[in-house]
Amino acid sequence: MSPAHIIEGLDVDGISSQDVVVVGAGPAGLMLAANLVRFGIKTTVLDDRADKTSSGRADGLQPKSIETLKLAGDASHTHSPKAAQGMNTSMHDSFNLAWKLNLAVRGLAKPCLMETYEHERRKIAQDLINFDYEHANAFHDGDAKALARNFLTNVRFISGVGAEYGSNALNWTSEPSRGAKPGCLLPPARLTRYLDANPVDAQLDIPILGQFRTYFICKDVHRSKDFMESVCAHLSSQRSVLGRATTALEASYKDQAPAATESDSYIQPQRYVTASRVSTFCLITSTSKANFEIADLPPVLQASKWTVYLDDVPSQDTRGQHCIDKWVGQVADDEVALLVVRPDGYVGAAKLWPSSEQSAAETSTWLDDYFGSFLIC
Repeated sequence: MSPAHIIEGLDVDGISSQDVVVVGAGPAGLMLAANLVRFGIKTTVLDDRADKTSSGRADGLQPKSIETLKLAGDASHTHSPKAAQGMNTSMHDSFNLAWKLNLAVRGLAKPCLMETYEHERRKIAQDLINFDYEHANAFHDGDAKALARNFLTNVRFISGVGAEYGSNALNWTSEPSRGAKPGCLLPPARLTRYLDANPVDAQLDIPILGQFRTYFICKDVHRSKDFMESVCAHLSSQRSVLGRATTALEASYKDQAPAATESDSYIQPQRYVTASRVSTFCLITSTSKANFEIADLPPVLQASKWTVYLDDVPSQDTRGQHCIDKWVGQVADDEVALLVVRPDGYVGAAKLWPSSEQSAAETSTWLDDYFGSFLIC
């Protein structure tokens, strides 16, 4: 049933107080609604039947104008079930859209932020349809070699790591980068969390709460201290886009707080949003724990003590690599890499900087330009 048909006869005034209305209670619609509620966004799910459904039925609507906003799930990509890719892709559609809607509903997003949804997910939907076309034909023809060849050609896409996005306001691909490439997911790596000495999966340790992650990556904490002090002082001030966005988002969350969940006692979200609700600040360093204290770090990173990491467990990596080498390549003792990761786990921007006073000012401008390209502040 089309959204227009569902809305016929609906009491529009009854849903006008909602921030987002999701039409279609399939996997994509429910995943989108669950994420939005988690972010504190008032959300209603509409469907034309009360029984359970296993098929995609989602379409997103903006209730105050009742205009179609975005398509997600099987509303945007319908194909055979043979490759078992539909639900994964649908949920990732919703995952990509939810955090952008959160910022848009709270008045912090420029129009270009919402435009990135179609730019990014349309390509993935087409990649899936192309893969499925060859896959279904191989099944139909009973051609085992063609089936195996199609799997081999598309193995990165099937696994999820090959779902990559092109350059846009969120993905700054113009800078040369190593393993952590804008528009791609972070490569898996292992680190030791400074505070409790626990080895962790670097790409998974910080829970996804709708916030960006800004990583300072350096070999020598002490040689990089002045650089980090300068950049962090700017980021936490009202002179920066991130600082102003933090103030605005904090005010919005006071008015419309994120929903509490049972998992909060395990996740401990307060550990990751102390310095800012827009971005969690992180440090990855090769400096040994014996050679620096949390108190040696800039105030922003002191407040983010649960996201200070030591790059000292390459033996636990599947390739035996250090995280720094894997994510940004060679970093000299007098250099600092900045890595911005989006709320959905994709790399947004990455650049290596000399740890000089001039470079600190240029880095601050670079970060302002990045966040300012899609945030209203």
